[in-house]
Amino acid sequence: MSAHAYIQYADVPDTLTASSRQWVDSVTKEKLVSFDDCPLIGQIDVLSDGRVQVEFVWPKLVELRHALGDWLMHHGIHYTVVM
Repeated sequence: MSAHAYIQYADVPDTLTASSRQWVDSVTKEKLVSFDDCPLIGQIDVLSDGRVQVEFVWPKLVELRHALGDWLMHHGIHYTVVM
C-alpha cells in the first residue's frame, strides 16, 4: 500500500519558497520542488480551483517518514496523508 502527503504551497513559509529549487523532470514532465533541509522532493500540482499543492511520497521507512513529518511540523506546515 502506498501513501502520499499533501501540503498547500501557500502554507510554505516565504523563506522556504524563496530558497526552493523547482524544475521539470525530463522523463515524467512533472514539475518538482526541493526545499532546504527537506528529506524528500515534492511534485507540484495545480488543482482545478487554482490552488497549488505539493505531493510527497509518504515513506515506508520509519526514520524517513519521521524526518519528513518533523520537517513539516518544524516549519508549521499543515499536511494530510492519504492512503
